[in-house]
Amino acid sequence: MGICDSINDKTRINEVEISNSPLNKVDRWISYISPSICKIKCLNKKGTGCLIKLKKTNEEDLYFLMTNEHVIARNIVEAKEKINISYDFGEKEKEIDLNKDKRFIKDYMDINIDIIIIQILEEDNIDKKYFLLPYMGEISNLKGKRICIAQIPKGKELFFSEGDITKIQNYELAYDATTDKGSSGSPIFLKNTTEVIGIHKQGNTSKPENYGNFLFPIIQSIKLNNENEYNKKEDYNTNKRKFIYENGDYYIGEWLNGLRHGKGKLYYENGNIKYEGNFIKDKFEGKGQYNFENGEYYIGEWLNDQRHGRGKLYYKNCNIKYDGDFIKDKFEGEGQYIWENGEYYIGNWLNNLKHGKGILYYKNGNIKYDGDFIKDKAEGKGKYIKENGEYYIGEWENGLMHGKGTLFYKDDNIKYEGDFVEDKFEGNGKYIFQNGNYYVGQWLNGLRNGEGTYYYKDGSIKYQGNFINDKYCK
Repeated sequence: MGICDSINDKTRINEVEISNSPLNKVDRWISYISPSICKIKCLNKKGTGCLIKLKKTNEEDLYFLMTNEHVIARNIVEAKEKINISYDFGEKEKEIDLNKDKRFIKDYMDINIDIIIIQILEEDNIDKKYFLLPYMGEISNLKGKRICIAQIPKGKELFFSEGDITKIQNYELAYDATTDKGSSGSPIFLKNTTEVIGIHKQGNTSKPENYGNFLFPIIQSIKLNNENEYNKKEDYNTNKRKFIYENGDYYIGEWLNGLRHGKGKLYYENGNIKYEGNFIKDKFEGKGQYNFENGEYYIGEWLNDQRHGRGKLYYKNCNIKYDGDFIKDKFEGEGQYIWENGEYYIGNWLNNLKHGKGILYYKNGNIKYDGDFIKDKAEGKGKYIKENGEYYIGEWENGLMHGKGTLFYKDDNIKYEGDFVEDKFEGNGKYIFQNGNYYVGQWLNGLRNGEGTYYYKDGSIKYQGNFINDKYCK
């Protein structure tokens, strides 16, 4: 049984310290990962990192040290300082001199991600068996997967925390594994594998979610920028050329190995700009603006030719239509949508539909509905405020009042309290008339129907018996 297999209760995080255990008694994958966790020291900075091996077909493998940029700050890299790392439980120490022309350090295109990479050269003499392979699978399939985070927060102690990936957004993943303040830069693994999927970024054991950065975009960018010769990039400034497509559209911008790569502009046949921004391997990726033929346009993040990350969608009159999160070209996550009639919604989205918690507003800014949505419809519990000031608090289904609820007059006095079926009083309920009289009994299709009692406002009975279609049945 693996170390991470010892958890049965997902609400409890497992931490297993192995510093005092012989490696031959620890699972093979743990043995392989353990010495790869590095302790990093540079000037007054300390942190953790990991060693990564990128395998390239028919070419020499690439080896890297990876950590967060806040562990080895960008200014330290640019100043070409020396850094010290220790690995193999701190028994092996190496000094890496950043004053080398061949160091591959954060030049992998414009990706907003808090990871810094330093290429390990032959003269560094770091034992290659301690380098791990990155995860190269489909990132959209990772949600809900079990992960482990290897950490050395203090001294030589090493432990693994376990949890589930709870959210994937942009180039970040969120998980419920416990972490320690000293573990920033630690690698994140899929359970029982030696594949690194990310670098732990931030977190605290008192918080429900911790965050890490994906290695996926970094690894892809390294592969692209080193397609022919490692660390030798084309001169983009002298490589801007025009390419005309069969449909008349044309592109002017940067290229790499015959593919649009870097900054560029894609034009419609009529000369209007279709897309302006970053390209990676012929795809929209990074930040860019896309102008639709109907006049609407989008400004934000892209991944693999799709709107993915934070972005804003505009009407052709330049007013914002949607401002929020996108996943694979769909509204997904949190965002605000503004209809042309002025009404707007702020809340959660899934697959282009309002889904989760949210608030729907009238165009004057007053709340129209505050509550749960499922597939674009009010469903669950919520509060609906009519334009006349009356409001309802209760259960919803398929966009209709359905279940238990209370309807109020605009002066906050109760109008009806009881059962609803598809927006109508149905079942048992109490209705209070504005003159103070009230009815308690059965309802059908919005009318008093069945056994019930009609009271004067002082509580004395006016009528008790059967009702049919809102009338006494004597």
